[in-house]
Amino acid sequence: MKKNYLLLCFIAIVSAAGVFVSCNRDEDEDEYLPVSPVVLDITQVPYAKLSDYHFFDEGELKELKPSYKVLPYKPASELFTDYAHKKRFVWMPNGVKATFNGNDNTLEFPVGAVLVKNFYYDDVLPNHETKIIETRIMIKKREAVQDPQGNTTDSGWEPYVYIWNDEQTEAFLDTELQGSFIPLSFMHNGQQKDAYYKIPADTECRTCHKLNPNGVLNGEVVVPIGTKPQNLNYTYNYGTSQRNQLEKWVAEGYLDANIPASIVSTVDYNDTSKSLEMRARSYIDINCAHCHRAGGHCAYVDVRFNFSNTDPQVGGICMTPLFNVENLPYIMSAGDAANSELIYRINSTDGSVMMPYIGRSIVHEEGVQLMSDWINSMQNHCE
Repeated sequence: MKKNYLLLCFIAIVSAAGVFVSCNRDEDEDEYLPVSPVVLDITQVPYAKLSDYHFFDEGELKELKPSYKVLPYKPASELFTDYAHKKRFVWMPNGVKATFNGNDNTLEFPVGAVLVKNFYYDDVLPNHETKIIETRIMIKKREAVQDPQGNTTDSGWEPYVYIWNDEQTEAFLDTELQGSFIPLSFMHNGQQKDAYYKIPADTECRTCHKLNPNGVLNGEVVVPIGTKPQNLNYTYNYGTSQRNQLEKWVAEGYLDANIPASIVSTVDYNDTSKSLEMRARSYIDINCAHCHRAGGHCAYVDVRFNFSNTDPQVGGICMTPLFNVENLPYIMSAGDAANSELIYRINSTDGSVMMPYIGRSIVHEEGVQLMSDWINSMQNHCE
């Protein structure tokens, strides 16, 4: 009896110890927080290779499977780039977040934030293979700098281009900064397309991404284009879940929760369930407004194509062009797309007249059709 009693005591003590150890293990596991593998030393970037950042550590680099805290995103409407597909991602250091700065202004990002944009084709001839052409990244390297009058003279953003090798195993920093042309043929909607894809020079990156918000001398700064609340305010499919992108950014700790309840937003211009006007205005915003807006590269031309502008007097409708081509009287001749300068320019590949003049070598046929349909639908014809 005494032996049995001692045995029971021993078992009880061991069991208690096991519970104690188990509880400690559970507590340790609860305290464990996953860490993003992304490597970003502001003093050392740009790195020589895309893989040095560890943005895509969940498989082969070419699979572009994002690492922990590398968050995919997509604007409602996308810039046309010779029918290239794009995969975009955002990453930020732990403990910092972006803030709201207006519906059609890019979010205010913290130092260390990175935007990653991959350009690729799915059906490249002759082997009908997927091919990644380039990866562009923007890094917020510094806090914005303002002059004594409060004008921003340095946004802190820097753009870099990484060019993929033929083996699709790595992308290397473009150190020459002069850009290059990539001839390629691919299938699009059952038809062969032949493009002379342009990897942009550093000056071209800065031309499209520059903004002079106060219109002052030496006030041009580099800013992102697509990361505006108006472009992100829709439900995105994350694979395992679907969620409004702005809400997702807040949940991930990437965006302050001070966003307004109502945001006037762009739509997917390919979505025929949306109104023709909304689709067309969304198209022209993402494809043209980065230059044709107050403070943009072409701000000297009075036309304003940004989505937030609803004034037809400066929106191009029945508006006399500053530089007339082919004797076309209006930028958009209401009810008459064939006699509209805008249609002439977006339907051209002549470098002296085409628009946009950076970022494409072929015509976006669907875009031309969309804009033509909208202009032809306008009832109040120009006099």
